[in-house]
Amino acid sequence: MHDLRRPMSRRSAAFCLVGGLVGVVLSGPVLAAAAKEAAHAAKPPLVAGWAAALEQRAQEIQNAPKAPATRIGYGAVVKKGDGGMVEGVAPAMDVPPADVQAQAPTLPGLAPVEPAPPVVITVRSPLADRVGKVSRRLIELGYLPADKWTDSFNDDVEVAVRAFQLAEGLQPDGKVGEVTRQALDRTPAQTVALLRRAAAAMRAQQASIPDTTILVNLPGQSVTLIEHGRPSFTMRAVVGRPSRKTPLLQDKVTSVTINPTWTVPPTVLSEDKLPALRKKGTTGIKNAAVYLDGSEVANTQSVNWWSVDPGRVRIVQKPGDDNALGRFRFNLTNGDGIFLHGTNDPKLFSRDLRAASSGCVRLEDARMMAETLLGAAKMTPASIGQQLDTGETKTIRLPNAIPVRFVYWNASVDTAGVVRVHPDIYEDPPTLATPSGQSGAAMSANPAAANPVTPVSAPRPLSKPAPLPVPAAHAPTPLSSASTPAPAKPLPTATGM
Repeated sequence: MHDLRRPMSRRSAAFCLVGGLVGVVLSGPVLAAAAKEAAHAAKPPLVAGWAAALEQRAQEIQNAPKAPATRIGYGAVVKKGDGGMVEGVAPAMDVPPADVQAQAPTLPGLAPVEPAPPVVITVRSPLADRVGKVSRRLIELGYLPADKWTDSFNDDVEVAVRAFQLAEGLQPDGKVGEVTRQALDRTPAQTVALLRRAAAAMRAQQASIPDTTILVNLPGQSVTLIEHGRPSFTMRAVVGRPSRKTPLLQDKVTSVTINPTWTVPPTVLSEDKLPALRKKGTTGIKNAAVYLDGSEVANTQSVNWWSVDPGRVRIVQKPGDDNALGRFRFNLTNGDGIFLHGTNDPKLFSRDLRAASSGCVRLEDARMMAETLLGAAKMTPASIGQQLDTGETKTIRLPNAIPVRFVYWNASVDTAGVVRVHPDIYEDPPTLATPSGQSGAAMSANPAAANPVTPVSAPRPLSKPAPLPVPAAHAPTPLSSASTPAPAKPLPTATGM
């Protein structure tokens, strides 16, 4: 009788082997996904990770051995060719003409005085000391060899300055302007204070920053789009100047306007444009219409603007390449007239100090932001381009509003994981975190109600003191009964720049 157990055993072993292989193949993606989820769960949230990186960098700087630090100090911009020895020309001495000398009494045999030729002299440049401090500081920081010290801004110094600027995330123009000078002068203690102030602010605000957010960092003068807890892209931005600071707001983008008009906001109108109308009879704004009591003024020079109250005037710039908002406006919900937009003046983005707006935030690449956000509204880059070509204004509502957070962080972590330090752009920087659930308007109106950030010893700005805030406009002088203003049409809320 044949033994049937052996063939059955081999068959069972084969089935087991095949089943095991199938199980491994099928379970591979599941195990990989589980491992990925576990790794993601083990990684701290984005903002918490940034705060930890700043703390780590602060500790590294604090533990580093002390080293000499030459201070350059506030002063003139220095660039290639400055400093060293310079040639000066002493002008020729003026003498009376020969006929005048002939009439003057002279000693016998004394020849007429001949004019002396110009004298070329070599003197030390007034900027030599400043260039010498720059090169000494670059040596201390390791960007220039010790034997290359010089008080003449030569090729070696320029290369070292560019290397330092690249390391600091500055424009590598090779010049030591105010922003580069501040970075060179920053002491380790000041750097640690800025890092820890930023880390404290991040920890205080991380709970109020959703996984998908547009993050506006004022000292960094940058805008970052965070999608699903990861940074998607970062671009340079122009923020409010010291006299018209951009406030810390919690807000959201509800819609995007293509080919927007720009209505001059009340502050800009009363402080800039109405004075221009009074002095020159024109606003200085290209392709703009001026309205008085709701009616368009065909000839602005025919009106006595000195007798006109600002509340009666409205100025609207039409869409186009000259429009101050550029081609895109990202509409927020705050009552302060603050929003994000493009610009017709892109050269500002080449500067390291970009606190130059009237409070709104200008984006370096507004079209990229628009294409990213409008994808959710089923608009493709091609359809956006077609709308741009029409020149007509169109507002597209987003299916889901995108949160926007304005923050004041003196340090950040770039996409390469490098820690960047940002000095204060305002003389009195905001130090309060925006609380969760509070509107931006309420935050601006009552900053004391915000959750305070843990105090951190921080240096004052190294730059020249910023100008004081512009005071509120005085109440207009009452007009006579003959010139009583007519009721003005309400101004639109989104008017900032």
